[in-house]
Amino acid sequence: MNRPKPRLTYANVVSTICLVLLLGGGAAFAAGRLAKNSVGPRQLKKNAVTTAKVKREAITAAKVKKGTLTGKQINASTLGTVPTAQTANVANSVAPAEAWHVIGAPGEPGFLNKWNNTGGASAETAAFYKDHEGIVHLRGLVKPGIETFIFQLPSGYRPPSGKTLTFPVYCEGGFCSLPQETTRVRVFGSSVNPEASGAVAAPNTTVSLNGIEFRAES
Repeated sequence: MNRPKPRLTYANVVSTICLVLLLGGGAAFAAGRLAKNSVGPRQLKKNAVTTAKVKREAITAAKVKKGTLTGKQINASTLGTVPTAQTANVANSVAPAEAWHVIGAPGEPGFLNKWNNTGGASAETAAFYKDHEGIVHLRGLVKPGIETFIFQLPSGYRPPSGKTLTFPVYCEGGFCSLPQETTRVRVFGSSVNPEASGAVAAPNTTVSLNGIEFRAES
């Protein structure tokens, strides 16, 4: 028997081309659609996931390993300056405020015109000091002398030159010559009159200097 000789016809060619296109398109379609959960760490190239590809606010604190982020790794514009141990130690390096300068103590200004402390275990002695901000503070309960000047503040502890500061203060009722329960204490700044420069003055009555404070001359 004679076998029929295969012949290349137009129909055969078109059929073959269609088959190739069909198979090729299916493979491309399959490659374009990945099965769910089929991509893992091994399929990702190094540095393939960048900041721009991460969804906004997708990473939470629970996803960040504890101790992996430090102050130096966080943008200063987001968090601000991160305190360091050196910065925190600055507070410990600040010198303490100076001690009270007690009126009448060795090396300190003395009382004038027979003024003195009222005495007694509970009464504070007259004194002054200046804090870190240049504010002078007075204290004490003093009894009257023969004139209004009580004591004189040294240079650097006085109000600005030419200024006279006036403060309402408590006056003990038994000694007040005024009808009200307050009197006034004056503190003189540096001036051309040496007698009044830095002087603390009050009417001749027992007065409290507590609460008197002012900025010292610069």
